[in-house]
Amino acid sequence: MRTRLALISFATAIPVLLAGCGGGSDEAAGAADDSTTIGFLAPAPRNDGGFTQYALAGVQAAVDADPKLKLTSIVDNAAESQEQIEGLQSLAANNDVVVADGAVLNKAVAVVAPKYPDTHFVLIASDLEALAPNVSSVTVAVGLNAMVAGAVASNASKSKKIGMIAGPEVPSSTAWYYGMAQGAKIENPATSVAQAYTNDYNDVGKAKQAAEAMIANGADQILSDLDSGSEGIYQAADAKAGTGVYNVFALHCDENPNIIGSGVVNWSDVLKASVTEAAAGTLKAGAISFGLKSGALSFQFCPGKGTDEQKALAEKITKEISDGTVVPEKGVLLPQPSYAFEQR
Repeated sequence: MRTRLALISFATAIPVLLAGCGGGSDEAAGAADDSTTIGFLAPAPRNDGGFTQYALAGVQAAVDADPKLKLTSIVDNAAESQEQIEGLQSLAANNDVVVADGAVLNKAVAVVAPKYPDTHFVLIASDLEALAPNVSSVTVAVGLNAMVAGAVASNASKSKKIGMIAGPEVPSSTAWYYGMAQGAKIENPATSVAQAYTNDYNDVGKAKQAAEAMIANGADQILSDLDSGSEGIYQAADAKAGTGVYNVFALHCDENPNIIGSGVVNWSDVLKASVTEAAAGTLKAGAISFGLKSGALSFQFCPGKGTDEQKALAEKITKEISDGTVVPEKGVLLPQPSYAFEQR
């Protein structure tokens, strides 16, 4: 569930930041009574050029749109479980809304949220195992985008072998694989889809090795579910003519000439909407999934890329998914929780 984008550094854009998992900020303590204070925690760096930076852009957009909202504190690089728990506790003690940005944070949220019933937790890209009255888990149905990408990649493939490379093997990443597999099968049942996980969104070397192995096995179209690690896939594609590359979340057409397009996910808009609703008290507890109908997802081609046939195919698959003609198979969508669920 990764990709890179260029944004201004949040170290300069947001004046009050937490470098680690310590206590709340002076701004949080001195905020006006009618203000809604917001804390943000992520396991990745705030300027990772990808998922975390997208989320922060959305939070900041919500704050910019409402003077009563205050982004007081950021805890980033919280990679270890204890850091995550301590960071969430620190934020929850000093803020009305806490954004937990990342699928790996679901366990930490489950531990911390019951201790702070007056704080609204917004968990991004994952669901809890059980309903918590002060937690809203927000996901996007990335597997739907993957279906379109898989169909396009299958059509573009001469070998009828395509692949997907991701970081950790989490449900939001495996959804890209299952979606690609279903989309490829719709376009051509003979197309095979490989998957590989580097367990690191930013390791260029691991991504290059995975891509080289995939290409050696015949794959000529590869989707990158990575952040800066995508550079490794680009390098492998550069060395093998005819290899097409697809990104997730945003178009990065200027990064490499082999990029065909992207399964775009507008995480910034998703975060802006979620934080705005949470601050207003209208974001319901339970699970919320943003899909094609919400406008949060779309497959887009880079300028000058994609044949007329491929563009028509992408439009056709998108329409059939949206109107229910094509039903996602097992693994394409994140498992729907047994508690309150809203599909947007």
